[in-house]
Amino acid sequence: MKLQSFAISAVILVLAGSAFGQKKVLDSSVYDSWKSLQGAKLSNDGAWLSYRIAPQEGDAVGHLKALPSGNDIVVERASLTFSNDSKYAVGLIVPKDEDLKKAKREKKKPEDMPKNSLMIVDLASGEKTEIKEVSSFQVPGEDMGWFIYKPEPPKPAAKSDDKKADEKKSEEKKSEEKKQEDKKDEPKKKSDHKPGDTYVLRNFSSGKEEKLENVASFRFSKDGTVLVYAVSTKDGKGDGIIYYDLKSGKKASVVEGMAKYLKLTIDDDTKRVAFVTDKDDYASKTPVLSLYAYDPKGGKLRQLAKKGTPGLEKDWLVSERGGLSFSDKADRLIFATSPEKPEEKKDDTPEDEKVSVDIWNWQDETLQPQQLLRASAEANRTFDAVAFWDSGKVTQLETEDRPAVTILNKGESDWAIARVDKPYMKAQSWGVNNADYYLIDVRNGSAKKFAEKTEDIIQASPTGRYLQGYDQVKREIYAIDIASGKRVSLSAKIPYPIWDELNDVPDYPSAYGGAGWTKDDKLVLIYDDYDIWAVDPTGKADPICVTDGYGRRSKNHLRYFSVDPEEKFVDLAKPIYLRSLNEDTKAGGIYVDDLKSSPKSLISGNKQYNFVGQAKNGGRVIYTQQDFVEYPDVWACDDLKFQGGVKVTNTNPQQKDYWWGTAELVDFTSNDGIPLKGIIVKPENFDRTKKYPMIAYFYERNSDTLNQYRTPAPSASIINPSVFASNGYVVFIPDIPYKIGYPGESAISAIVPGCQEVIRKGYVDPKRVGIQGQSWGGYQVAYMVTETNMFAAACAGAPVSDMFSAYGGIRWGSGMVRQFQYEKTQSRIGGTPWNSTLRYIENSPVFFADKVETPLLIMHNDKDGAVPWWQSIEYFTALRRLEKPAWMCVYNGEDHNLVQRKNRKDWTIRMQQFFDHFLKGEPMPVWMDKGVPATMKGKTYGFEIPDKKKGS
Repeated sequence: MKLQSFAISAVILVLAGSAFGQKKVLDSSVYDSWKSLQGAKLSNDGAWLSYRIAPQEGDAVGHLKALPSGNDIVVERASLTFSNDSKYAVGLIVPKDEDLKKAKREKKKPEDMPKNSLMIVDLASGEKTEIKEVSSFQVPGEDMGWFIYKPEPPKPAAKSDDKKADEKKSEEKKSEEKKQEDKKDEPKKKSDHKPGDTYVLRNFSSGKEEKLENVASFRFSKDGTVLVYAVSTKDGKGDGIIYYDLKSGKKASVVEGMAKYLKLTIDDDTKRVAFVTDKDDYASKTPVLSLYAYDPKGGKLRQLAKKGTPGLEKDWLVSERGGLSFSDKADRLIFATSPEKPEEKKDDTPEDEKVSVDIWNWQDETLQPQQLLRASAEANRTFDAVAFWDSGKVTQLETEDRPAVTILNKGESDWAIARVDKPYMKAQSWGVNNADYYLIDVRNGSAKKFAEKTEDIIQASPTGRYLQGYDQVKREIYAIDIASGKRVSLSAKIPYPIWDELNDVPDYPSAYGGAGWTKDDKLVLIYDDYDIWAVDPTGKADPICVTDGYGRRSKNHLRYFSVDPEEKFVDLAKPIYLRSLNEDTKAGGIYVDDLKSSPKSLISGNKQYNFVGQAKNGGRVIYTQQDFVEYPDVWACDDLKFQGGVKVTNTNPQQKDYWWGTAELVDFTSNDGIPLKGIIVKPENFDRTKKYPMIAYFYERNSDTLNQYRTPAPSASIINPSVFASNGYVVFIPDIPYKIGYPGESAISAIVPGCQEVIRKGYVDPKRVGIQGQSWGGYQVAYMVTETNMFAAACAGAPVSDMFSAYGGIRWGSGMVRQFQYEKTQSRIGGTPWNSTLRYIENSPVFFADKVETPLLIMHNDKDGAVPWWQSIEYFTALRRLEKPAWMCVYNGEDHNLVQRKNRKDWTIRMQQFFDHFLKGEPMPVWMDKGVPATMKGKTYGFEIPDKKKGS
């Protein structure tokens, strides 16, 4: 059935919504009305679309939309998914946002907080069934008509007022505990042994339910025919694992006995089950775990690994942390192990006598801040081992010396690859990421080093026949045949660079990447800047340009995307789908291609297109399209031809009531003679005869985002072009290329001539131009105001001001020292303070603070994990010492970018008030004019505008 009927109704809705009243300006009071579309997905038959419309703050609305009719079933506060047969939808309804806030204000106990409900919708009739107080649910990948949900536990019984009754219960409890202790032939129940929860299995069509008690954990098979679950009872007598065949309705006991049963895993094809348990050692003080496996064919249960199993490291244990998974054919189990921890000696030293000190040693592999952040993860690190189903043999793969190992071919290969960076970790601090690579024989754990002290990025082909690497020094992609060890260059015969030609950091360029491999590793697909090449990993055949050179000829960057979420390889015998971006116009598109012809455009225009999904049973496709004005709503078409697309959602209909903006490209030339592009955003009601204030925002290269929608919302750090255009500003977003050693000068070289080019167009007032940037952009703002006075106002978020102290500063979010940024990456000095001293001085704004004449607003938060916030303190206090106009906002407890919405709202208002004052002549607010003293912190915010005339 076609989608034209829905198109007609959509047009009618748009026309009906049009109003002839005056449009309004966007401001902070309307942000909450802007919503986002989330979780769009089709039913398997493509007849229904599920999605949520969520406000920035408040209650979301779940939608089930029939296609093509457009009939809409609305479920407030729900997120819904479909049954496998496309007849039902199910999802949780969360409590009202206001009810949750009210309960929190009243400090209610967890059991008294508002609870979720479960909603089941019969799509044919529209009938809704609501089940109250449900905490979670799960629908198997292919549900066979069944799903499971977890009711909220009953509230704890009120405490008895009858003291004698309480005493009686206490005596009964003591008596029962004594009986349990006296039972020598039974394991003693551990204090951490807790009963499981109640779950309910429900059939979609019949509504039949089955209650499952004391469920500690569970797993469905992907096809939904088997449910395996662990049982943990209060007294431990009913503990075990149940294998439930939902097709036949029969249950089988996998194992019984008081114990913990953890890490339940089921193979989707064979239905084999694996788990770890302490049942063999439950009675001991610190029981150790064993790995068990169960085969439903024959009902055989066997132990595969425990402490002391040959093949494991000495005194290593099976771990309850880490993963547990089957290989692709379920003939191997990859499980987690860890060293046995020695018993900690009791320390009777009083806490006030213990010394707390971090010892920094120059020989440490990582610095103390990194070690402290990773201490818990390191203490709980696990190491993979493999158990062979048939032989029962076990091989330890990962060790403390090689902690990262991957078995090739989805766990089926006899080989695994290990990357070991431990010998070189120290140098990561200054941006050198060397490693050794090993091939591990999965059968016995023996290791053979095949690459030493290399920065190459090496990974395996899907079947594990080849290793694919990128040699950054030679700028070459290569393949190594694991069996023969033969190395073949994959890129040597590709006539164009396969590396990033715009690389402008002091490190080797990265590769453009690739689309993957074809079946059986016959070909590997490699990108150049524009096109896709199919390369024979044996080196016998010449590369084939899959896209026939169309990308380069048309200046379209073509990149592959999969339309099948379960795709295992790229099938060149079928049509392949490509996303495009035009280099000159930034227009987007979706193409179809095959080896017999050039790519064919299916849909294209001055927009961004994004494939969302196709119905599992084929047919209907959904995608989004967006540009600066158009929100990325969902569009639907009948198939992968992408023809006759119809907009099926309308997320922000209120936008028509507000002034917006338009975005266009501008070409300009840097001071270094480099042709560049930028984005100009103009007010929707643009009048070429007027002179507008302008703000330049920048962060490296942004022209590719020309057709990106910018949602009005409180800002985490930067200006919002849609909002500022609505308020009568022109916004300019220039691309910036960099010259190594001269990052500050590079910014000047691009941004200033870019601004001048826009000013030459005649509609920008050259005396009312401002600049704004965050992080790396914030640094460039801080630098530029020391070099030019062309800007009337500047706003810098989290800027570096002193490259000397920043070089040795810590990124507190990761614990890493910042040296790598200056020597190898974004900060682009390309040397150290002792061999490039002049470069550090020249690029540090604080040394030239006396040259600043531009009013500067800084935001830098006191929990910034990327740029130490004292960088801004240095700059601000220097400007203050020089009597230069400067303001700084420090949001307490916030990171590099603002997270809390209340703080985002606050910063958005301050940033706009700042620019409005200096670029529009609006009166200065109190916080800028008089400040907000610490004694008034949290009591007044200083947004008030004194009763002064405009421009005073």
